[in-house]
Amino acid sequence: MAIVNFSIPKTLEKRIDAVINKKGFATKAEFFRFSALYFMDVADKPFANEDTRFHYLVETIRHEVTQQLKGKQLPSTRKRLADI
Repeated sequence: MAIVNFSIPKTLEKRIDAVINKKGFATKAEFFRFSALYFMDVADKPFANEDTRFHYLVETIRHEVTQQLKGKQLPSTRKRLADI
């Protein structure tokens, strides 16, 4: 079996550790093996249909927005759209 070594930033390591704990991976190596296999299986496959692709994109955007705005207070919609 080949051994692969690489560095990752601390912020990514924290996210990976959280996923490892949440999903129950035994080690980081197991996580990366699973991730590599998943990527190879999913990356080149076209989506089943446009609805599936749209749902995936919406969920990805929702996740990113939720992570970036977690705990922040946003101005009301009226204030944000006032100059339109």
